[in-house]
Amino acid sequence: MRKKLEHMLFGNSQNIKYYAINGILFTMVTVLSKSYAIKFLDRLGGEDIHFSLFNALPGFVAIFTTIPGILLIQKGKSKRKTLGTFFYISRLMPLFLAAVPFLPKTMQPMVFVLIYGLMNFPESISATSLQDYTGDIFSPHERADALSIRNQMSQISQISVSILVGFILSLSSVNRTVIIMYQIFIVLSFLIGLKEIHYMYKMEPLVTEEEQKEKSVPKLRESLRAVFSHKEYVSFLACSLLFHFGWQMGWPLFNVYQIKVLGADEMWLTIINVLSSIFMVLSFTQWKKVIKKFDYKLAIALATFGMGLTPLLYILSKNLVTLTFMQPVTGFFTAGTIVVVLGSLLAASPDEYRTMSVAVHATLTSVTLAVAPLFGTYIQDVLSIEGALFVSSSLRLLGSFVFLLRFLKARKQTS
Repeated sequence: MRKKLEHMLFGNSQNIKYYAINGILFTMVTVLSKSYAIKFLDRLGGEDIHFSLFNALPGFVAIFTTIPGILLIQKGKSKRKTLGTFFYISRLMPLFLAAVPFLPKTMQPMVFVLIYGLMNFPESISATSLQDYTGDIFSPHERADALSIRNQMSQISQISVSILVGFILSLSSVNRTVIIMYQIFIVLSFLIGLKEIHYMYKMEPLVTEEEQKEKSVPKLRESLRAVFSHKEYVSFLACSLLFHFGWQMGWPLFNVYQIKVLGADEMWLTIINVLSSIFMVLSFTQWKKVIKKFDYKLAIALATFGMGLTPLLYILSKNLVTLTFMQPVTGFFTAGTIVVVLGSLLAASPDEYRTMSVAVHATLTSVTLAVAPLFGTYIQDVLSIEGALFVSSSLRLLGSFVFLLRFLKARKQTS
């Protein structure tokens, strides 16, 4: 029975099976250590500026670490083992967050934010390398299936763990007790992370490491010149950066709107996240069909258009009940964006320089991540939370429009 179920879910591919299990465990780690981190910060006394830095600092860290880290992994004796080392470090660092409540009260919010930002040193390298490694373990025609299955299984994991965590957190209204629960969850995330890394090691690349060693690693200057001379990649990169700025600008605004404006506690955050995740699970298969029928170029224009509507839906939501009922729409388009951004990146990258292409994209989207949340908070101070959400929506929709122009230009050239 178990083998039949695995065959139905993963076919004959062991890589897809391990990729999906790795994704499930990755999601469990994320929910336990990061999904409620913003509320953890709030309970430690965090203010709006801390919320902005919480979203922006990881981007600043990634700007200076992603490309050097990728080069280190490329030049290592074993790409997989070096990648695993960064994953081990990234699973250890949240334990420092768990130690923050032992510090003097006045220090806690800023120290928490600084540690959270520094966590992105190993995380940006490991996450970017895993994106590149996806290209090593799956052929182009397998990627849509692999990404869809991994994301579906991951969202099911997120729903299950979020419900459990949200229920446990809602058992007490005492601030100190809830903080202790957060600390326990972070320690548990570290233990699960060890199993996550185990399954990453089980995935086998299409080309063995011995064969990869025979290929010379391009020098940094050569790689960058080749990447930026590839028109297809540069076109995607320009569109992606514009969209990402509007996308990332909204992240602290959503936190402020949910927690500060509408008064969401852990239970409401769980309800909102779970409902969004349910519709994400139901949507991944549909987006896989869209990709296979229309290609990534049109799919990404459609997905990002829906993401542009999300801040407008927040503006229309004057209470938590209304915001919750908006989640089917946000979940559907978020699912599409998750699948098509990575798939589009891999499709647009020159094969020989795919690793550097992924690293450049990650670094430049980290630049937007470092600036966009602070810009969002600035606009909020100048206008209002609603005005800032409207600006975020406008930038996202502009990003969707340039993706659409890219699709129309490509279709005209092939007709």
